[in-house]
Amino acid sequence: MDQKRVVITGAGSGLGRALAFCFAENGWRVACADIRLDRAQDTVRLITEFGVGAMALKVDVSDDASVEAMRDEILAAWDGVDAVVNNAGVASAGPVAQTTLDDWRWTLNINLMGVVRGCRAFLPTLIEQGKGYIVNIASFAGIANAPRMAAYSASKAGVISLSECLRGELALIGSAVQVSVVCPAFFQTNLMEGSRAPTADKAAASKLMANATQSADAVAAAIYTSMQRGEFLILPTKGERGHWRIKRFFPGLFFRKMIAVMRQRGLSR
Repeated sequence: MDQKRVVITGAGSGLGRALAFCFAENGWRVACADIRLDRAQDTVRLITEFGVGAMALKVDVSDDASVEAMRDEILAAWDGVDAVVNNAGVASAGPVAQTTLDDWRWTLNINLMGVVRGCRAFLPTLIEQGKGYIVNIASFAGIANAPRMAAYSASKAGVISLSECLRGELALIGSAVQVSVVCPAFFQTNLMEGSRAPTADKAAASKLMANATQSADAVAAAIYTSMQRGEFLILPTKGERGHWRIKRFFPGLFFRKMIAVMRQRGLSR
């Protein structure tokens, strides 16, 4: 039986690397793409012990030509792909009035348009094959929409909307290609590395990640299992399904509790 093939962006560290390990453990060939080729190569070197094929590629998801070149290299090597995980992303924070337009453009171009580019690059192949998976990594921030996270939350909410629209389009044409959107909350990862955020916001987020009980490996395993089940909205971190229900059915209560938590963290100014 032929090995399945997956491409993962942002596979050089954090959740992307954990996902690469998870797919490899399950027998998939893995294309590890990252803006830092050395990190992608490190992931590939670690994957070889699983006895599966892997390749490292450099990609800048904020650049059209870079994403298209990545696609062309993968399809030339594999003549197809079974899953695309649009994981690459960056973190930003700060009040709307103090977040620069450059930071807005940077966040949206990578977190939202990077996913758009990934979907557009591989959709024709997946549709022609008649099956496969697109997994878009968003964030619970795109559901919660907390203060001081407008650019980041808007980018991740856009990924959720994009995924819903794409899921509907594929259903309309009768395609068996499945779409999942992943909305994790805080877990142990290096997301704040290279983030654009005031010191207080960066410190608060880093503390929450450090104190989280779930590792990136645990989150990756939950994502893989849910993807295989064909789930659309994947909430892989503990407690988030309950928070999602409160936000959906009791938005006023969710808002009041969110504001109270932000004040407790000293982020009211």
